[in-house]
Amino acid sequence: MWSTLIAVLGTLAGTALATLTQRATDHAARTERHRQDVTAALLALLETVLRYREHYWLTVARRRAGESEAPDQVAARYRLRTEVTVARDRLALIARGTVLVGLGETAAWAAVELDDIPLGTATDGQFDPATEDALATGRDRARDAHTALRKAGSTYLTR
Repeated sequence: MWSTLIAVLGTLAGTALATLTQRATDHAARTERHRQDVTAALLALLETVLRYREHYWLTVARRRAGESEAPDQVAARYRLRTEVTVARDRLALIARGTVLVGLGETAAWAAVELDDIPLGTATDGQFDPATEDALATGRDRARDAHTALRKAGSTYLTR
């Protein structure tokens, strides 16, 4: 009888150990998948924000050169804005409850709000001083928000 009881207890202990091992393995796999998903979402947002800013500053350069913005350029900017929104929303859903969500919002809006600066007409390659100041402030704000998101993402992903 003792041998049967020991065999049953051994079987139960083995089953419990196998279950615990499987749960730990599943948790580790889920954690790694989540880390990969956050990384992909973070990179997508950083990239789309950067492409939006690049497009915006090329528009500013054309306007400083006296060129007007063509309809296809306006359409491209709005497509990029949509990509920023999609990437921002993806990060918000995947990284919910983390500092990355707020920093992602800030980086996205800092880029998109550059377009709110009224450019007016350039003279000798420059806009009026108030516009130039607003552009410099917007550039710094967008760059700083981008950098803050990148640094927080790096910290989040290496912990």
